[in-house]
Amino acid sequence: MKSQKYTLYLISPRQRFINYPAHSEMAKMFGKSRLMIPLALPTIAALTPDHYDVHIYDEEIEALPRNHKPDLVGITTLAATSTRAFELGDHYRALGATVVFGGPYASFTREEALKHGDCVVVGEAEGKWEKCLDDFENGQLKPVYESDDFAPYQTQKPPRWDLVNVKRIFQVAIQVSRGCPFNCDFCLVSKIFGRKMRYRDIANVVEEIKAAPSNYFFFVDDNLTINKKYAKSLMKSLIPLKISWGCMCSIDVATDDELLSLMAEAGCFNILVGFESLNPESLDESHKYHNRGGKIYGEAITRIHAAGIHVNASFVVGFDNDTLDEFDRIFKFTMEHHLPNVNLHLLNAPPGTEIYKKFKGEGRLVSCNPELGVGHFPTLHYMNMSQIGIFDKYMDTISKLYSFDIIREKGEALFSSGAFIRPGVDITPWMKARLSWITFKEFFLTRDPDRKKLFAFILSLIRTKRIAIDKGLGYLLSMLGYHRHIRDHYRHMEEYRKMIMDQDKGSWKEMTNGK
Repeated sequence: MKSQKYTLYLISPRQRFINYPAHSEMAKMFGKSRLMIPLALPTIAALTPDHYDVHIYDEEIEALPRNHKPDLVGITTLAATSTRAFELGDHYRALGATVVFGGPYASFTREEALKHGDCVVVGEAEGKWEKCLDDFENGQLKPVYESDDFAPYQTQKPPRWDLVNVKRIFQVAIQVSRGCPFNCDFCLVSKIFGRKMRYRDIANVVEEIKAAPSNYFFFVDDNLTINKKYAKSLMKSLIPLKISWGCMCSIDVATDDELLSLMAEAGCFNILVGFESLNPESLDESHKYHNRGGKIYGEAITRIHAAGIHVNASFVVGFDNDTLDEFDRIFKFTMEHHLPNVNLHLLNAPPGTEIYKKFKGEGRLVSCNPELGVGHFPTLHYMNMSQIGIFDKYMDTISKLYSFDIIREKGEALFSSGAFIRPGVDITPWMKARLSWITFKEFFLTRDPDRKKLFAFILSLIRTKRIAIDKGLGYLLSMLGYHRHIRDHYRHMEEYRKMIMDQDKGSWKEMTNGK
């Protein structure tokens, strides 16, 4: 046992711009600061030896002790938090601490990160983080820790949730696989985790869930069900645990009735599906060939909804084959297939992606704060759309998607089937009282006729046992959260539009005279 003790801060920087799919408004309704924190921090804490006094700080849920000098600071980075991350790196270095950056942004912008820190751990932490700590202790810290190999992933130490203020979050993240066989141009997953899938032993996953401080989970795997055999075994092991959870899957999950049934029984209430585009040419452009199945989308959505699971549909607009008409196509599609949960984003090009290389080579990256890359700001020169044009159409579309007349129309069509009758995990009496009051105030004590009609409709389904109480009220609150967040966007519209127009030079086609 080593006698010297070291103080380590693991930090997730605050995000200046937060888009509505983050569910930040719904978290507030639950009395929380955010829905969940990045899994990286408690995972790295679990890899850290016992002679480190480890503190986890997520700036979204608590303030940093800024004038205390730890021995070592580890900061996870996304493009959306990069400016703040580098500010923190400068601050703690000035205090005399050693600063280590990790996460996707620093992994692909090492030279920039090293201007603000002493070291970058690239990609997966396992193996590299432990070596980084050894070298730090011996005064031999290297500027970059990277490897061509990927970590074995059969077993993982349980994340250190004991170091997190879990009272300020609603759910915890969990991961059971790494890797992605696809190589979509706008995605970093295969770059960070490789294209070969690696899976944890299911017994190891179950052990982690049993030790977790919540019964609500989100599987951060980019495609939880890509290996159907593993997925079915996992579901059978989750059923006795009585948890509620969401995940990300490709649309082909709907081709397996047995798997869908097992997922519902195991507590799945929401699947994020990356449709990305309804334009076949845009799917080809981004190398997302496996999604070229528009004709079967409707049937697949119907099957997932019939299992009592929400489809959270994700779309991206801004590919070279896109025009502003894509927004109308997406809106129409969500109406036809009763999709209330829609994550709509503008195309962004994070460092490390193939699309970043392409746009950088063509001179189409806009010189702007990388923290704007959260999905609702234009950060590229788009082929057929000006920046203000795509932004205004985006805002108009999400405003329509989450207006209460549309929310009511979709909700009535979706829930009339009676498929959403399976209750989730019970919540505390205090939480029930809080959420019941918010629901009553926002949907009954209102002059909005669409809110009142939707509330009456959901109550009628609850009374006749055609929807579980938590599913009905959960729908009302999640839609309210989206609506509030978008309303807040509009409070800043003057600032946002000026910022965009200052850098707008028209469409790329116009800028290059159609060449």
